[in-house]
Amino acid sequence: MTDSATVEELDLALVSALQNAPRASWAVVAKAVEISPVTAARRWERLRAQGLAWVTAYGGSFVHRHHCVAFVGLDCEPGRIPVIAAELARHPQISSVEHTSGPQDLLLNVMVDGLADLSRMHTDVLGRLPGVRAVHSAIVTHFFTEGSRWDLRAISREQRDVVRPPVAQAGDSDPVPADGDRELLIALGADGRMGYGELARRAGMSESTARRRVSRLLTTRTVVPRCELAHSFSPYPVFVTYRANVPSDALARIGPALAALPEVRMCAATTSQHNLVVNGWVRSIPDTQRLEAHLTERFPELSVVDRSLTLANTKRMGWVLDEAGRAVRHVPIDLWQRPGAAT
Repeated sequence: MTDSATVEELDLALVSALQNAPRASWAVVAKAVEISPVTAARRWERLRAQGLAWVTAYGGSFVHRHHCVAFVGLDCEPGRIPVIAAELARHPQISSVEHTSGPQDLLLNVMVDGLADLSRMHTDVLGRLPGVRAVHSAIVTHFFTEGSRWDLRAISREQRDVVRPPVAQAGDSDPVPADGDRELLIALGADGRMGYGELARRAGMSESTARRRVSRLLTTRTVVPRCELAHSFSPYPVFVTYRANVPSDALARIGPALAALPEVRMCAATTSQHNLVVNGWVRSIPDTQRLEAHLTERFPELSVVDRSLTLANTKRMGWVLDEAGRAVRHVPIDLWQRPGAAT
C-alpha cells in the first residue's frame, strides 16, 4: 500500500458501476464507463491492490429476520479508544467499528445468532475489556436501505442501466442459507468478485454447484455484494448518524421515503430509546446540519434524538481499515460463531 495512491474521475465511474453491479463482467462494466475491458480490469486491480476499493459480501435480510443485528454503542476511557477499537475489529461477529463524536465513543455493528449471543457479547466480550464503561444496544427490526444500495452517482442513469442486471423474478420472500452456503458467504466476503472456480475450491464443491448456489444466493439477496471505496478518496468523506423517533404508525411510511434520499446510505428501524437510525454520507461537515434540517422539514413527525460524526472507521463490513479508510485485511463475518470464542 502506498501513500501516493490516487483516485481519478474514471476510477470513481468504475467504482460507481460496480456499486450498481458488483459482479458484472468487465465487458459490461467497460461498456458502461466507455473504456476497454482490459483497461477496466487493470484499473480495478490497481484500486484493489492499494486498498482503495474492494468488493465484499455479507448476509442479507435473513440475518435480522432469523438471527440478530444490533447497533452497539460503547462509553470508553478516552485513552483506551484506539486499543479497544483494534481489539474489537478482530471479532467475526462485529462487522463494523467506528469512533464517533456522539453520545457513545465507539459504535459497533454486531451480527450474532440470537439474543442469547448478544447477551454473551455484552458480558463475555465487551464487558471484560479494560476501559469500557458502559454498553448500549439498539436491535434492528428492519432495514429500509443499507450500504449495498448506495452509490457514488458518478455515472449517468443511462450508464447505470447498462450495468445493472435484469430484475429477477420474485422467489422466496424469506430466503435463508442452505447447508453448505456458509463457506460461500465467507469466501465472497473476502472477494465479492471471486471466480466460481476459486469459490468451489474454498467451499469444497464442484464449480457447477458453486455457480448454481451463488446464483441463488445473489438472486434472492440471501447474500448481498457491495463495492466499497476508501472514504478519504471519496467525494463523500463525512459520515453522519442520526438517531431519531417517529410515531410507530408512521414508521412504514417515513422509513422508505428516507431510504430514497441520495444522501442516506443506511436507514433502519430499531428497538431502543429511538426507533430509527439514519446514516448519511455527505461532502462536508456543514452538510450534516443541512441534511438534518432537510429531514426534519420534510418529515415533521421525525424528532432527532442525537447525532454523531464518524471520526475514524476502524472496520467496515468485515474489512479492517487504515486511517485513510483503505482496506488492510479481511475478518470474515461469522454470526454463527459464539461470541468470545477464540479468534
